[in-house]
Amino acid sequence: MDVHYLCLRVFVFLLIVEKNKTEISVNIYAMLVNQYEKSFYKKLQNLANLGVEINLLYAKTTYADEDKLEVEDVFKNFVLCAKLATNHSKFFITDEFAFIGSANFSFGSNSNYESGVIFNDKEIISEIRKFYFEVLLEKSEFTNIPECFDPFDFLPRILNAVEKLSKIDSKEELYFDEIVNEIPELRFLDDMKKYLENLDYPVPIEFNWWRFYSQLYKEKYVSDIDFSEFQNYIHKLLPYLVNIKAVISEQFETMGRFELLKRINVIEEN
Repeated sequence: MDVHYLCLRVFVFLLIVEKNKTEISVNIYAMLVNQYEKSFYKKLQNLANLGVEINLLYAKTTYADEDKLEVEDVFKNFVLCAKLATNHSKFFITDEFAFIGSANFSFGSNSNYESGVIFNDKEIISEIRKFYFEVLLEKSEFTNIPECFDPFDFLPRILNAVEKLSKIDSKEELYFDEIVNEIPELRFLDDMKKYLENLDYPVPIEFNWWRFYSQLYKEKYVSDIDFSEFQNYIHKLLPYLVNIKAVISEQFETMGRFELLKRINVIEEN
């Protein structure tokens, strides 16, 4: 496959990642560190600021003549970077596809004969991801660890759980493991409440989900009144979370993740 076509596909996929805010894991040999706006690494930096979770593994670092930047200068926030001297593989992984090829993610590869494969099969993607995290990262030296925790990372996870719980029509459905196990996901919302208040978007309804879950888990029973209150809570929470997800995405795009987290006091002002 022509390397120009591959590079085009790679950047198209990066645009998809940007739109869907999915996680991306990158594995390269030589990392050319520079601030050129159209470089692959500048694109990764921009994606991180938009809320995309990024992991970057490399073997060595090279520099543009005019830039003598360290890894942490480019990826100082939200990107986990690791160095493995024996790594010579090049691939990256998202939720929807994986790419493995010979080309470095740089303009220098444009003049070379390169090859690569794009995988869409979820089982293959899962195996590649497992190799990345359980083999390569385990043997690597971490060179940049994200400076802070983004409390909104768990928002898609909470929303997914609430969407499933909103489809329950009878309390008998609560006794299925795949349903009851979604309830503890609400704990992440508890951790997020103070930050949502700082954004002037307080959670509109309260419910003691832990008491409800404990009763359901230990006694295998909830009353009709408790079930009705739970349904009311979930049905009011769902549109709120959908709106909050859109608000956070808009904030990431307009001011960037770093500035937003400073605004809600996750990152302290210098």
